[in-house]
Amino acid sequence: MNKNYLFLNVLLCLLLSGCATYNAKYLDEKFQPENFDNSSLSRKRINTSFYLIGDAGGDKDGGSTYALDAFKKVIDTSKTENDYAIFLGDNIYEAGLPKKKSPERKEAERRLNIQIASVENFEGKKLFIPGNHDWYAGGVEGVKRQEKYIKDAFDDNEAFQPENGCPIEMKGVNDEIELMIIDTQWYLENWDNHPTINDECTIRTREALFLEIENEFKKNNEKTIVVVMHHPMYTNGIHGGKYSIDKHLYPSQSKFPLPILASLVTQIRSQGGVSIQDRYNKQYNELMQRISVLASDTDKVIFASGHEHSLQYIEHDAIKQIVSGAGAKQSAAALGDDGLFSYGGQGFAILDIFEDESSAVRFYSAVDGNPKLLFTKEVFPPRKKVNLDSLPKFYPQTVKASIYQQNDTDVSEVHKSLWGDHYREVYGTPVTAQVATLDTLMGGFTVDRKGGGHQTRSLRLRDKDGRAYNLRALRKSAVQFLQSVAFKDKFVQEEFKNTFTEDLILDFYTSAHPYASLAVAELSNAVGIYHTNPKLVYIPKHKALGKYNDEYGDELYFIEERPDEDFLMVDSFGNPDSIDSTEDLFENLRDDEEYQVDENAFLRARIFDMLIGDWDRHTDQWRWARFDENGKKIYKPIPRDRDQVFSKFDGAILGTLKTLIPAVQQFQNYDGDVENVKWINEAGIKMDRTLLRNATKQDWIREAQFIQDNLSDEEIDIAFSKLPLEVQDLGVSTIKESLRERRSNIVDIAKDYYNYISSLIIITGTDKDDHFEITRGNGETRVQISRIKDDKVQEPFVDRLIRSDETREIWIYGLDDDDVFHVSGEGKRPIKMKIIGGQNNDIYDIEDGRRLKVFEHKTKPNTVKQRGGAHIKFSNIYNFNTYDPLKKKSVSNSILPAIGFNPDDGFLVGISDVFTTFGFKNDPFSSKHTFNATYSFATKAINLNYEGDFANAFGQWNLVVGGKFTNESFSRNFFGFGNETENFDDDLGLDYNRVRNGELGAHLGVESDNTFGSKLRIIANFERIEIEQTEGRVLADPEIFTPDLNNFYGGQSFVGVEGAYTYVSADNDANPTRGFEFAAIVGGKRNLSSGDRMYAYLNPKMGFYNALSRNRKLVLKTLIQSQLRLGDDFEFYQAASLGARTGLRGYRFNRFTGEAALAGSADLRYSFDQFSAGLLPVQIGVFGGGDLGRVWVDNQESDKWHNDFGGGFWVNMIDTVSGQVGAFVGEDGMRIDFRFGVRL
Repeated sequence: MNKNYLFLNVLLCLLLSGCATYNAKYLDEKFQPENFDNSSLSRKRINTSFYLIGDAGGDKDGGSTYALDAFKKVIDTSKTENDYAIFLGDNIYEAGLPKKKSPERKEAERRLNIQIASVENFEGKKLFIPGNHDWYAGGVEGVKRQEKYIKDAFDDNEAFQPENGCPIEMKGVNDEIELMIIDTQWYLENWDNHPTINDECTIRTREALFLEIENEFKKNNEKTIVVVMHHPMYTNGIHGGKYSIDKHLYPSQSKFPLPILASLVTQIRSQGGVSIQDRYNKQYNELMQRISVLASDTDKVIFASGHEHSLQYIEHDAIKQIVSGAGAKQSAAALGDDGLFSYGGQGFAILDIFEDESSAVRFYSAVDGNPKLLFTKEVFPPRKKVNLDSLPKFYPQTVKASIYQQNDTDVSEVHKSLWGDHYREVYGTPVTAQVATLDTLMGGFTVDRKGGGHQTRSLRLRDKDGRAYNLRALRKSAVQFLQSVAFKDKFVQEEFKNTFTEDLILDFYTSAHPYASLAVAELSNAVGIYHTNPKLVYIPKHKALGKYNDEYGDELYFIEERPDEDFLMVDSFGNPDSIDSTEDLFENLRDDEEYQVDENAFLRARIFDMLIGDWDRHTDQWRWARFDENGKKIYKPIPRDRDQVFSKFDGAILGTLKTLIPAVQQFQNYDGDVENVKWINEAGIKMDRTLLRNATKQDWIREAQFIQDNLSDEEIDIAFSKLPLEVQDLGVSTIKESLRERRSNIVDIAKDYYNYISSLIIITGTDKDDHFEITRGNGETRVQISRIKDDKVQEPFVDRLIRSDETREIWIYGLDDDDVFHVSGEGKRPIKMKIIGGQNNDIYDIEDGRRLKVFEHKTKPNTVKQRGGAHIKFSNIYNFNTYDPLKKKSVSNSILPAIGFNPDDGFLVGISDVFTTFGFKNDPFSSKHTFNATYSFATKAINLNYEGDFANAFGQWNLVVGGKFTNESFSRNFFGFGNETENFDDDLGLDYNRVRNGELGAHLGVESDNTFGSKLRIIANFERIEIEQTEGRVLADPEIFTPDLNNFYGGQSFVGVEGAYTYVSADNDANPTRGFEFAAIVGGKRNLSSGDRMYAYLNPKMGFYNALSRNRKLVLKTLIQSQLRLGDDFEFYQAASLGARTGLRGYRFNRFTGEAALAGSADLRYSFDQFSAGLLPVQIGVFGGGDLGRVWVDNQESDKWHNDFGGGFWVNMIDTVSGQVGAFVGEDGMRIDFRFGVRL
């Protein structure tokens, strides 16, 4: 039992380690005020100061707080209008600002007023942001009430941000500083509880928020970006899992000491993120991981937050985090893994940004209302001075240069056959280009900032008139692509540098012709499509590049005008009245019917995309020329970034991947026809369905014929003559021949795509009062949308006749305001239709509702005059009721292999196929189908499993179905009932305890899987198990086993019900350093082969991951699990058992069998630094530990606890490929196993 005490001592030390305190703590003594040299900072000129205080609405004594008093004393000394006083949320405890008639309203106003009074003499800008407690007064409506109150108090429309309960607002402080304000509680809220949460916002999805943050980070990368948000990205306070020692004695608010229970509660809270307000809650963690990745690629970002009632300064890699939430309360904090300072008392912080672009933070305590400096630290150093003296002063007029070096494109014939020939030779061929420096090119440019793209390395330039140009390097970035597309929640750019994967992607880029965009401008002219005008130049490293010489220069670039308001007089943009982004276009189309898309022009552009093989047509690849005429505002497209045309996707590996992974089919080899119209348009189909509301098949044919008639052979020759002379003999003739052939086929290609896209038609109204007239005739449905003005229906602005032989389904979105839907007609077999009403009071007059579903808000007023048999679903499921123009409507498939070994199965090979559909109910998918198959070489066993998951089949509940099949060679182990059964492996071999059995099973049920980490499943199941009595094996020995049933070996059938609750939280799924898992499975089974035999079962488990070192490389993993059988009528294969996968890793599967089982495990894990291993970055770790467990059987006396010890190592390749090898020694000897697989 000494090992038991050792285990408990380790656990106790763990629980008490790293406790938080209320005293000021410093990572280094030099940061203490008496030791800090402030002379260098005091000599600097301050650009702007940000006075930061949070959670200041929680005073209890009816007056001000010490922190607010001290804050006011300091802030009153500010004499500049440039400074900001920012209240970081939780401005009113406990539940925000209630309605005026509420009895809590007076106290809520008082708490807010004392904060307002603290800055009444402040000459700078005052800003309040919301926190989670501010949302508790009725959600978004409560936030809006507080917004109005504060704006009225200051008579300042900028005093509360973001506005209208929206998620983000940007404030340009000056040319050097940008302020980003994020309402993080907006992200954490359950939107199903707030039907109108985004009613006044342009950002209506969480993914759209990340896109906005990414765009703003890129746009303002040259500035210091201050991000203020209530929830901190990193924290070492309570919400970060750091507790004071008293929390191990008093759980929650209890005043009665409960030391063991209190420690368990604290451990669960600290490691589990069980509250949505805790940093490592699944939803909170997702938000911060995504923002962290975006910020890590930005030069100077500083985060300032409240939430914790403490003061902290944290530097986590590139992230600088200020926590200042001690405006009214106080709570303990620690230094943790990455803290430089913490203090558990009231106080505030000041962030100073200096004119030399450096910055520093100061923290003040507020004892008795007097400010006292506790900590000062430089955040970012001054801007570096770039030494450009060594750069040349004179440059030749032209130079011959290639995109890749010759040795990068010289590959073997085997490489070409496997990976493709591509345009590799073109990339390695030097071409003649004009040498240009930015100060002389086209009258001279200055660099505005770095550009942003998923692949492209670019600079945003400004000419002498302030107009914007893009300078795009022809050599793209592989790691940039991996970061933005494949690893959105983990910063990997540095990890992938100098790996085989980077080289492979750079080689893959050669599938696109690098100079083809020079020809596209001429081809576009010929068919009347707007276009940019790229020009090839060679930019050397030179003084005008300034600090960008490190990353840019000495290579080939395209320079082209950026389609925006600066270029309204450019002929190739159509000389419009305005040029807008796709996001602006979407919003304007919602806003008013006067905004319309020239659908014929967009059709022509999209058909032209297919003509030239441009498969990369996402929303940012378009700008929109707006023409104001006859009371309407008409948009015509300006396609841009034509760097994926005439692609050459060849090679055996890519061909194989196309058969395995459907999404790879968008990479099509350019030739005389389109291989698959569905996949070449995968990136563009969302926009097509959004914008083509009126286009018919004849419109598609007409525009295709126009292109066919107007693009002549001569114009094709002229276009390709724009390419550099040195590459015109390298495949250009083949491209031209394919282009002519595809031109001949373009009408059929357009028809094929129309037939595909028209299977689902999506039509939207506006955010104003609209009238939808839907007539369902024989073989066709007519949809007309008109505005309602002064109670009169106007002329239709949408009039679409949809044919039943072309379309399977129609989605009609009413959007906001009061809409009227009139559905009539008695046509045979009408097209399946969904109507999504949207906000406000919609009126439904449905005469014939066959094959019609209506989705409306449950908590919003609506009027149903008649439903005509339609199914009307009233719910608050946000995903159902909200229009998202970029909603994913497609399928994906992933095939994931795995291998393994253990003594019971021998070598194992497995494969998983995950087929996922995306459609109307994306939560986060419409359906997911998982097929698993494994084969055991030792037993020749085949194990097949299927699991189907259908989202929101019953409101918030998913429908789950599943099945299992094993062949007769499948086996399980049995050593008899008891805690001290013998193992005769050495004498009788492994087969002796193997029981061969075939299984057939199925289950059906429901599952609720929320975004916070919890999952609840309730299923009914059936299984048929046939046991084989093999001569010479364990079941043939009557001293070990005698069946209770006469027909035991003839097969048994069981039905049952089961409920399972699971909760999982981890900072990293592949290699957790902080985490908590809990599961409880309860159920019962009835034996159909013997109707009076029933039993119940309960299987709980709980585990933790605790980092023991500051660098989080040393981690303690602990797990306790149990099994309990209620009743005696269960078979041996349904009993509680312990073994290699159920608690005792040094023993065979099912080594001990009984009525109850209990096991505990503890491992120390150490992670080494990541390194490059060619294909992928690799991290290796080692672990060592032991297990302790036993089973119980009635009428058997045993005090024995079985134990084992051992260790091994694990490998993780960028969280996608992982494996583990382990060796553990128990009473039966050593057991070795390994497993290795792919996870996506």
